[in-house]
Amino acid sequence: MNIEAYQAHIAQPWGQIYYQILFEQLKSVKARTILDFGSGFGHVAQFLARENQVLAIEPNEDLIRARVSDTAFPYEQRQGSLEVLESLAPASFDMIVCHNVLEYVEHPTLYLEAFCRLLKPSGQLSLVKHNDVGRIMQTVVFECDIPKTMGLLAGERYQSHSMGEAKFYEINEVLTRDHFVLEHYQGIRTFYGLQPNCVKTEQNWLAEMMQLEVAVCDQSPYRDIAAFQHLWLRKKG
Repeated sequence: MNIEAYQAHIAQPWGQIYYQILFEQLKSVKARTILDFGSGFGHVAQFLARENQVLAIEPNEDLIRARVSDTAFPYEQRQGSLEVLESLAPASFDMIVCHNVLEYVEHPTLYLEAFCRLLKPSGQLSLVKHNDVGRIMQTVVFECDIPKTMGLLAGERYQSHSMGEAKFYEINEVLTRDHFVLEHYQGIRTFYGLQPNCVKTEQNWLAEMMQLEVAVCDQSPYRDIAAFQHLWLRKKG
């Protein structure tokens, strides 16, 4: 993983918009005990820590060293992966956040089963995943890379910016024993990848694109062609 390249990416308007859309979708989450698994640089954990109690877990030590941390709104940070999840007490959290993580693990079902164990009855899972339809469309339009697009259509693994090799998954492929029910889903970055980067540095681009993205994130067919989908799942029972 190229940490410096990813930090440079999210410092740009085309990197900032992902978090701005996501924070808009998470702004109503308050007064909860939250686990952020695969917390990365801690941007989501830090945002949620303003009005929630947050435990962040991240496998990569380098990401933890580079994490954002506001002493006014602290959150607990631990290093590890599935073994840390297994060490936590059952029914410990009102909500679990897992954003853009399961594309990079070999057995997503193991993590979802661990999340189910850790959630309180009727607890919520905020899951952000790569959307294959949106990414395929944006690859052929923005990158103009037809061979790469053909590989994505064939189900090949792909390089996800600076985060490493990833693989698309569908939620119904990784949920087992019917642990969760899908309550709602939203799109993130529907139009972002259909415009050239040269327009994204214009003065009002970020604010105007943010307004547009938020306007359509809850609507089909727009959320169905977004680069990411934000799934809101509820634990059964």
